[in-house]
Amino acid sequence: MNDLLWIVGFHAVLDALEGSRNAEVVWLQGGRRDRRTRQIFDAARDRGLQVKYVERRRLDEVSEGVPHNGCAVRCAPIEFSSLDDLVSDVRSSGGILLMDGVQDPHNLGSVIRSAAAFGVRAVILAGHSLPPVGGAAAKAAAGQLSRVMMVRVNVAADALSMLQSEDYWIFGADMSGTPISKLKVPAKWVLCVGEEKRGLRAKTRSKIDELVAIPMREGVESLNLSVSAGILLYEFVGMDSD
Repeated sequence: MNDLLWIVGFHAVLDALEGSRNAEVVWLQGGRRDRRTRQIFDAARDRGLQVKYVERRRLDEVSEGVPHNGCAVRCAPIEFSSLDDLVSDVRSSGGILLMDGVQDPHNLGSVIRSAAAFGVRAVILAGHSLPPVGGAAAKAAAGQLSRVMMVRVNVAADALSMLQSEDYWIFGADMSGTPISKLKVPAKWVLCVGEEKRGLRAKTRSKIDELVAIPMREGVESLNLSVSAGILLYEFVGMDSD
């Protein structure tokens, strides 16, 4: 199998084993016999996968600094859906999150976790150079990668043009936007969040129908990307269901 990657951390490993991704081998830390280790072992056995007990240092090496909780699986990357798949999905309404050039894998995983938690229909990852959806991103997603449709595109603006042609209203997260409490959210919406330092790209902004902001007390400049995205998604989904 080509392009295999290491996934580490209990929830991330279990999600990979319980999903449909091809996997090659599972590593467990030698000497550990706790409930979680047994759960990973059973999931690997159900898949007919080889399980190896290894020293902690070997898990440290493949985890590259990500907490591994004594387990790792070498498996294929997640399979992305196409934008055509998303548009043709029978669920004609529902929210979509677009992440425009996000670089931090922890933010990437955390926002995907929030999207899954709040029932967002799909997550679109836009940009030519994005962190892999494995390692730190998979760990931060805490086992939620397989629970939301994932779409990969190079240019956010092109994807937004296509969604606008399908009657989606495009929102962009920006501190200069309308306070979220004053918005009216339609049935078909897209929330765009930008790169950690520069925000949304200019070309992406050209496709935004309306900017939205989180009201904050004076003296607070901004919130972390994953925190902001989680708050906005919670509010959007709540207003969408009213």
